[in-house]
Amino acid sequence: MVRKVRKEYVTVNGRLLIADNIAKSKLLYTMRLFRDTIKMAHYLMRKELAWEDIEKRLTSLISNAHYGHSAYQRAKLWKDRPYLKLRKKFLFSVGKSAEKGNRNIRLIPSDNYFIVKIKIPHADGRHEWIECKAIFGKRYIPLLKELSKGNVSYGVEIGEDYKIHVHVPLKLYARYLGKNISRRGKSLHIAGFDLNADRINMVIINSSGELLDFKVKHFPEVTQHGFPKERAKDIRLKALSELIDYACYHNVEYFVFEKLGRRRRKKTSNRNINRKLSKFSKKQLLTHAKVMVAKRGKKFCEENPAFSSQDAELIAKKLRLDTHTTSAYILAYRYLKSINT
Repeated sequence: MVRKVRKEYVTVNGRLLIADNIAKSKLLYTMRLFRDTIKMAHYLMRKELAWEDIEKRLTSLISNAHYGHSAYQRAKLWKDRPYLKLRKKFLFSVGKSAEKGNRNIRLIPSDNYFIVKIKIPHADGRHEWIECKAIFGKRYIPLLKELSKGNVSYGVEIGEDYKIHVHVPLKLYARYLGKNISRRGKSLHIAGFDLNADRINMVIINSSGELLDFKVKHFPEVTQHGFPKERAKDIRLKALSELIDYACYHNVEYFVFEKLGRRRRKKTSNRNINRKLSKFSKKQLLTHAKVMVAKRGKKFCEENPAFSSQDAELIAKKLRLDTHTTSAYILAYRYLKSINT
């Protein structure tokens, strides 16, 4: 059986400007209807109904098959929850390349802003389109103009706060907003990363597995009581970006991070460790790392971290490194072995 390759997307944020109150009320009503459709999709999914039966019920509720399909895709994100409670209203449309990129929400370029066409469904089948203005950052304009040609599928989400989120394919995003960094030579090295709540460890190895360099970024203040969550996120992302830039300058082509499993994080008996874990989202940091690596034209790789911590404790003294740096080395070395076998 051929496994379908999953596309990676990056979100570009903007803001809607709606002057017409009637259009605004129609949009808010559709948002509420879409939220209710997600709840129904989640309920039917938990009852393990066939997709054909779920599709009919969702389409009859929101009067649009594509909005029903989009609601189903959103409901799958919370399929493990026994009950779904959504307070905020929003509207989402899955991308479709055969329908000018998106069937229900489309972007039309106009000078330094975009016209957004939003389909409002009606029970009698006579759907209508409303138009509003959307403003994005200047650096995203060329990217979104390319997207609006309709050759590539893109998802669009609109919140009740009138913020618009466009889901752009990662490859296209990297092509327009890539970061060029000069290199010192022509060798292609491998960098391994160990991500933690209060530090990021990185090692660089060559094609023979020899340790060339290592760097550590410490930020212990982010795990303290009362430290702002968003500020902690910015500090971690800045440290990660600096390490990736350093690795690019030193001829690294492959960036290896640990592959996260589906097991839930367990609490320990140490209160300090539990506080650090609760303030740290490794999955979120890995998502940003994937975008950063792609923007620099390099290859993001994932490696199974099983037993890397135990192995690190055994060989840390031999390498004269700390345990976390040794874990990063093990990930890089495992990836090297996987591509050479």
